[in-house]
Amino acid sequence: MNKIIGVDAGGTKMLMTAEYEGEYIDKTVPTGSDVTPEYLKSEIFKFKDCLPFVPEGMGMGVVGLVEDETLKMSHLKNLCGMKTEYFSTETFKAHFINDVKAAMACEEQFYSQNTTFALIMAGTGFAMSVRTQGVNVLGQDGWAGEIGSSPYPINGEIKTLDGISGGKAILNKAGCSIDELLKALNNNEKFATDIIKQGGYYFGLALSNVIHTFNPKFIVVGGGCTKFKGYMDQAILTAKQYTLEDLFNNCKIMEPSDAKRIVALGAAKFAETKLNPEY
Repeated sequence: MNKIIGVDAGGTKMLMTAEYEGEYIDKTVPTGSDVTPEYLKSEIFKFKDCLPFVPEGMGMGVVGLVEDETLKMSHLKNLCGMKTEYFSTETFKAHFINDVKAAMACEEQFYSQNTTFALIMAGTGFAMSVRTQGVNVLGQDGWAGEIGSSPYPINGEIKTLDGISGGKAILNKAGCSIDELLKALNNNEKFATDIIKQGGYYFGLALSNVIHTFNPKFIVVGGGCTKFKGYMDQAILTAKQYTLEDLFNNCKIMEPSDAKRIVALGAAKFAETKLNPEY
């Protein structure tokens, strides 16, 4: 990805990364549900202009449905309709890719063509990509893998997985910042551990559904929710409890190769194929 910037524009933060002389140069800035294209462009160009080389282009992993060079739909409402040309110049070309597709572009190189595996990004919300027999499951209109919108009953109501177990829902329940929640979890404060236990429980049910539906050899889970102490432990315990034993035992649930940069690196790889088709 030399001379290509990789960007992961998520619901809580944006990570920008570039490779130079075998090392990564990273910068992270906050975003939020009201983030605007103007803010993203300003921060990206500040990063670009401070690099020790002149980049040729950028790949940006974005939340939502990408069609051609446009972010057509996203729950980050101010970004809907955002086009790559807004971030491009004559010498610097930008390309968009859905964030979980970017993650898959990064991770799939580590698995053989005949391996069935699922990749789940558990962040502000959830998204999934599945590859089987060397083919990515895309669905009719590119929406395959929207597990965050799957409904679950809880306390007499029907809520989505995003609304129960996603990072935004967890912070809303906790009523504090992420740093405060992480500190509370390290101190084993009951309000924090109860929230994470519930979130991990319902994510574990989702993992069970994925295993039963696709029978994957591996499930790779990335995203900020995995950093909550006890979250993945509860999720795996729940998945084991409610999954057919043979299927669960045949599936390894694991972290990405580069959990921090997975989306940004995949976006950069995607941009490289656009800028240099022979790549």
